[in-house]
Amino acid sequence: MKSRVLWPPVRTSAVKVALSASYCRQIVSSYYETLIDTAWRDQCETEGRQFSSPLFRLHASSLPGSCSDFQCRAGLTCSCSEDSVLVEGCNEVELRVGLSNTRESSVTRQLSVLSSDLAYIGYELHKKPQMFLANSIDVHAVFVTKDGYLPLVRSLATNRNGSIEKQASLDRTRSTSSLSSKTGSISSKTSLRAPVVLPKWSLPTGQPEPSTCNILTYKDLISRNAEEVHKELVESVFRSLHDMLGIKTPSSDPAALLALHFDKKHNNKPELLFILKSGLTSIELADIFKKSKAKNLYELAFIRSKDLKTPLNQNEKMPFCQVVERKISQSQVEAQSVGDIFKSFIKLTQKHSSVDLTKAKF
Repeated sequence: MKSRVLWPPVRTSAVKVALSASYCRQIVSSYYETLIDTAWRDQCETEGRQFSSPLFRLHASSLPGSCSDFQCRAGLTCSCSEDSVLVEGCNEVELRVGLSNTRESSVTRQLSVLSSDLAYIGYELHKKPQMFLANSIDVHAVFVTKDGYLPLVRSLATNRNGSIEKQASLDRTRSTSSLSSKTGSISSKTSLRAPVVLPKWSLPTGQPEPSTCNILTYKDLISRNAEEVHKELVESVFRSLHDMLGIKTPSSDPAALLALHFDKKHNNKPELLFILKSGLTSIELADIFKKSKAKNLYELAFIRSKDLKTPLNQNEKMPFCQVVERKISQSQVEAQSVGDIFKSFIKLTQKHSSVDLTKAKF
């Protein structure tokens, strides 16, 4: 599927949410559900997981630019030559949201024979490759400082098990509740406040949490709850800034949807990138970070907005900055230490030359 970059970005007040039980992940057959169950149990044994938590699912959006070729949209054969489009002058965006869960997301987002089969069956039967995939929503904050830097975070080595290869975990459930994939029901309200693990340098990242706005089953996906879901979607962006940077930016501050990205390395899972402009400089932000609890979980670095336009050098290095004794110190980091979503974001800004984050108006 083609990612969409919105320019100018669309303010969150113009991002609408539509809810429907038909926007949930559909079940293709008991045979494939058994395969998903088996894969989930294997992951639980390997990674020490215990419970599946509810997640919001992006069924579709109102944005133009969808690709009609199955090979470009989902599954192992993804081969789209134009992987993104620039959507200019968009006044409003509708996100069509349903429910999924961690169990379904952790299995169907992997590029595997199982997930490819599910995508192919969805296309063959309904011309909808994502119909049987979880498509859970993650949000990312492009937080532009007053002096034109973007903060990036990475879990401290002790919090990422000393490894940068482990996939980031956004399953933040720490309760005894579980979501039934077949009924969409949840046994009790969950608490989803465990820290997000980011093994590689990434934008502040989070997930909107259905239980926070009392969306507990598919029966709650009705129009009168759309405002609460929209509020939680926006709150999750600001929550990521608080959890990872230590700042207490009120959610009433301006924010805008900058891009809808489809992560090809995870079966075109949707990622929503929001842009926010800060009144803080990078040094002031670093001061706040050092006094916050976030420093116990994450490392902080910066990249200049103008460096996003610079191609990787021959040594596959990227220009990063850190604040040392209230001075900005420049250095080079290995590209392999940078998360895939941020790398994709860099490619989007390089492809669409008109996108200048410091001049974004919303």
